[in-house]
Amino acid sequence: MTKKEITIQQGIMAFPGFPIVLVCVKDNIITVAAVSFFSFGDRQENPPMVMVGIVPTRYTYELLKETDDYSINIPTIELLEAIKICGSKSGWEVNKFEAANLTPKTAKKISSYLIEECPVNLECKVVHKVELQGSSHTWFIGEIVAAYQQDSYDRSQAILYWPREYRFIGEVIKK
Repeated sequence: MTKKEITIQQGIMAFPGFPIVLVCVKDNIITVAAVSFFSFGDRQENPPMVMVGIVPTRYTYELLKETDDYSINIPTIELLEAIKICGSKSGWEVNKFEAANLTPKTAKKISSYLIEECPVNLECKVVHKVELQGSSHTWFIGEIVAAYQQDSYDRSQAILYWPREYRFIGEVIKK
């Protein structure tokens, strides 16, 4: 198999899409594709954790300095306009719940809101913050302390983000 050398940027762009989530900190929403599981939580001493990358110049970052929690809300295609609004407007300037026509829902174990219209909500408590020199994001690792899902939701309804493109997850190759 012959391979040609490519630029580092082309190598990054070869990655498959990243899941799109709406992250709430207090009463603010930000669209995030920099999200990943940190731990799947297979036992009590290894709780389930997920991390989100937030750029320090964002309003959400300022709010995370004041609180120790956030929610991750998984949107579907019906919320594409809300995804765009929450990813392009600043919480310093607008109330994104109002601008995106979303409903804030009080969480049970954290102070940040959940988004009613999202079929999946995860309540997370920050357990670690990682700042890496040279990275534009600060990573907030959160322990998942509560989770909710609509009965009709299937993870194939999740949206993936390629730079400047939104996509769905493809077909199952093998179970």
